[in-house]
Amino acid sequence: MFLHVAKISEEMEEIGEALFVKYVLVKLLPLADQSNPFNEARCDPLFTETYLFGINWSKEVSHNSLGGLKIGLSGRRRQAALPRAAARRQACAGPAGSQRPAGTARLRLLPPLTPGEGFKAPGQAFEAQKRAASQAATATNPQLREEGQLTGIKNAHLIYRSLPTAADPHTGGGRAATRSGRLPPPVRPAVPQSPAPPPEEAAGGGPAAPKVLIEGREAAAWRLRVCEAKAAGSAWLVIYLTVGICKQEMLQKKNNAVLVDGVILNGPITDSKAGEKFVEEACKIVMEEVIQKADDVTEKVCEWRAPETLKQILDLEMRDTGESHQKLLQLCRDVIQYSVKTSHPRFFNQLYAGIDYYSLVARFITEALNPSVYTYEVSPVFLLVEEAVIKKMIEFIGWEEGDGIFNPGGSVSNMYAMNLARYKFCPDIKEKGLSGLPRLVLFTSEECHYSMKKAASFLGIGTENVYFIKTDERGKMIPEELEKQVQRARKEGSAPFLVCATAGTTVLGAFDPLDKIADICEKHGLWLHVDASWGGSALVSRKHCRLLHGIHRADSVAWNPHKMLLAGIQCCALLVKDNSGLLKKCYSAKASYLFQQDKFYDVSYDTGDKSIQCSRRPDAFKFWLMWKALGTTGLEERVNRALALARYLVEEIKKREGFQLLLEPEYANVCFWYIPPSLRKMEDGPEFWQKLHQVAPVIKERMMKKGSMMLGYQPHQGKVNFFRQVVISPQVSREDMDFLLDEIELLAKDL
Repeated sequence: MFLHVAKISEEMEEIGEALFVKYVLVKLLPLADQSNPFNEARCDPLFTETYLFGINWSKEVSHNSLGGLKIGLSGRRRQAALPRAAARRQACAGPAGSQRPAGTARLRLLPPLTPGEGFKAPGQAFEAQKRAASQAATATNPQLREEGQLTGIKNAHLIYRSLPTAADPHTGGGRAATRSGRLPPPVRPAVPQSPAPPPEEAAGGGPAAPKVLIEGREAAAWRLRVCEAKAAGSAWLVIYLTVGICKQEMLQKKNNAVLVDGVILNGPITDSKAGEKFVEEACKIVMEEVIQKADDVTEKVCEWRAPETLKQILDLEMRDTGESHQKLLQLCRDVIQYSVKTSHPRFFNQLYAGIDYYSLVARFITEALNPSVYTYEVSPVFLLVEEAVIKKMIEFIGWEEGDGIFNPGGSVSNMYAMNLARYKFCPDIKEKGLSGLPRLVLFTSEECHYSMKKAASFLGIGTENVYFIKTDERGKMIPEELEKQVQRARKEGSAPFLVCATAGTTVLGAFDPLDKIADICEKHGLWLHVDASWGGSALVSRKHCRLLHGIHRADSVAWNPHKMLLAGIQCCALLVKDNSGLLKKCYSAKASYLFQQDKFYDVSYDTGDKSIQCSRRPDAFKFWLMWKALGTTGLEERVNRALALARYLVEEIKKREGFQLLLEPEYANVCFWYIPPSLRKMEDGPEFWQKLHQVAPVIKERMMKKGSMMLGYQPHQGKVNFFRQVVISPQVSREDMDFLLDEIELLAKDL
């Protein structure tokens, strides 16, 4: 049997000279016993002999591991109930001969409370407690969560102990407990003395009344209220516990303590030890459920659930009071279980995948330190790291000098570049705005990333002023078409200012001819930006860097190491050839509270003013630590192996019946159709393509629900749905390529 514990509130209630913290405890009763377990005529000792104190409140604990307080009835009536439940009690009692812990005592139950009397206050307070009980019960037991909410709470009882005196040996307080649950004025000894036991305990030589320990500190007073709640098919025992800690004792431990509006202002309000324990246990879950299973192909890539079902499983509601650590740890497990495992070797769905352990540790470090990269005084290490990484990336592009900054995504890098090009074209726009400017136009390919349209809209340029240049059959921009569109724009009276080329398009993996595009840009005085978010990592490979030939002629480059190089999302840099401070001139706002010019160190290291952000994550650090661990040769090996696996898959596709390539890939994007047996003898025509269009979505649904792998599909440029397989992760093997093709055939055998 397990006792589920959920904390209601961390707020303290001040009553007399004690501070009280509220908890709720929930226990599931057997389906066969729907009676009130505290009814004297039908009491079952299996549920009344439960020890409640001396436990870690953040964990589930077994029946026999509990110690401290015993809830029960008088000895005479308790003995009468023993025969009825002896078998079940024996099953739960633990090893033969086990006895209840020393230092426990039985307490009397007061008569039932009515809803009007409440635990703390009548009316709404009682209803609030009923809701809290329902929330706690459903949160701590998936069975009840599926069966439905609690339908009511009845038969409430109050058990009470105040600070001990010799006046009342049964309650341990200076006055008898009242039905309203009010605490009498407590006595304030430095260390509370245990009260005398009830008569039936004393007569049998039983132990003294229990002490209540919360995090090692003895409670000055405590109060219990026990309710029975029922839901469909289940009964619940709900126990409200209020534990008091002597305020005088707490104040003595705080020198010159200040109390304002009932709040102690000295010392921290968080429990560091409990927090550290939670982090330790959560990290263990991450290690066991994520990291150690990252390359295990027997694990599912995803545990598919429909949105409404997943909402119920995850218990997404944020409540007025916090959850217990045990509930939070279970939420962590649930989040991991129902999330897509992007580190799985058979996750091929996006332009990122796999796991790099060095980058992961770097992310742990930065999350723990929680830095913001804008000034050297608050982020000295990470600013220097970013500077070093940007310098090295600039070398691979082929520039002798340059500038740069890490951004939250390649889309933002493209927006930075577009705005920078516009500022270079017309510096007055920063202060005077768009009024009085000619119609600005920019050029990019039909295969460009959609962020170019978004950036044009966001910056006020307008999506109609984005000229999309035709591409060839491989998805590459046609330079002759670019020349025609530039001349057309000038004839229309527009002002061309930017060309955006793409190195590694999202779907086909195409690389625009950068040298020829650069010639046109130089001829017309246009800023050349290269979106190499996907393909930029080929620069570290001596074998494949030829794909980006001419990139050194660009004015700016977007490069995302979190894609092919596995630096971890997000890790995205904008690199700029200009080293005259153009980035800072364009984006600086000269915030005096951050960027004071009379600091005691070299303020040129305060690089935050060249960003549109204020708070900014140290994304360069994870790339730096990974680079330090693997070296450039290790990064190069990743690129070479990924492209070799892509080539292997292409050759296997050519051998298999039913698989058809769209085109020969030049990068890691392998695009193909799967034609099921029923369509292989159909004539090529509208009906064939219409039916083939429906195949990929069905296969994708089946693989997702099975959890065997994840593979993306899409229609594109007039072509019906096809699969796009992307090889990135170093955990991927030749066997995974074979599995991919075998699994598609298996999932589509009846289509």
